[in-house]
Amino acid sequence: MSSNQIIDFHVHICPPEIRDNREKFFDKEPEFSSIYKDPRARLVGCTDLINSMDSQGVAVAVVFGMPWHKEENCILNNDYVIDAAKRFPDRLIAFATFDALNQNAQKEADRCFSKGAKGLGELAFYMDGLNEDAVKALSPIAALCKEANAPILLHTNESVGHIYPGKSPMTLIQLYNLIKAHRDNKWILAHLGGGLPFYGFMKKEVKEVLSNCWFDTAAMPFLYRPGAIKAMTEAIGIEKFLLGTDYPLLAPSRYKKEFEKSGLNKNEIDMLLFKNAQKFIKLLDLH
Repeated sequence: MSSNQIIDFHVHICPPEIRDNREKFFDKEPEFSSIYKDPRARLVGCTDLINSMDSQGVAVAVVFGMPWHKEENCILNNDYVIDAAKRFPDRLIAFATFDALNQNAQKEADRCFSKGAKGLGELAFYMDGLNEDAVKALSPIAALCKEANAPILLHTNESVGHIYPGKSPMTLIQLYNLIKAHRDNKWILAHLGGGLPFYGFMKKEVKEVLSNCWFDTAAMPFLYRPGAIKAMTEAIGIEKFLLGTDYPLLAPSRYKKEFEKSGLNKNEIDMLLFKNAQKFIKLLDLH
C-alpha cells in the first residue's frame, strides 16, 4: 500500500471498446443506456483511474464493471477489470459483476474467481427490485461466495424520495429478508444500504441480522444531508461503513467535505476514509 491513505470500495471501470463507442452497447442494455446515454456521464479506464487516485490520495480501489445483460458484454468488462487488477496489484482489487438473473451467472462467477476476482458486485436488480426471482437467483451465488469467503457488493437504494436513473423499486423489507436468509455471507450494501442502517436503533434483532453487513457511501452527497452519516454510524456502528465514491460519478474529495460537515470527529472520518477498509481487506484477505 502506498503512503496515500484513502481506500475507495466502489469504483466503475470499463474497457476502451465501451468507452469509445458507448452507443453500440445500448442495445438490450436499458440500465446502461439510461445512465450513460448522457454524454456527460463519464466512463473511465484503469490508467485514468490510477492517475485520479494519485491526485486524490487514494491508495487502493475496489473496481468492477456494470451488471450487463448480454454475456459477451459482461465477459468483456469482467476480463478488463481482472486484468487491470493484475496490472496494478498494489492499487486495484477486482470484483466481478453480471446479471444475476442470467442462467449462466454462477458459471461467470466461478470463471472470474478462478481468474483472480476477490468478490462479486456491484450486483443489481434495477428493473424489478429484490423480487422473488432476484432472491432465488442470488441463493446459489450467495452459497458460492460463502464457500469462497468472498463478499457480495449489492446495489441498494432508498424506496422513497426522488426518482433517478438506476433507482430500483426495491423495498427495505425485501433487502432485510434477503440478508436474514443469508446472514453468514459478507455483504457490502451500496449507497448506504438504502437507509437500512437507521434501523440499527431498534432494540431487537436488526443489529444482529446485519452483523455481516457493511455499507458503502456511494452517491451519498446526492442522497442525504451530511448529518445522515453520523446518525447511521451511531445506529449501527461506525466500523460498518466504507468509503465508496461511485467514481467517476464523484471524487473522494467531495465525500471528505461531506464527512467534515457531518459532526464526525477526525478519527471517525479516518475510519470512513481508510481504517475500516483496511480491516475489511485484512479480514477477507482481499489484497
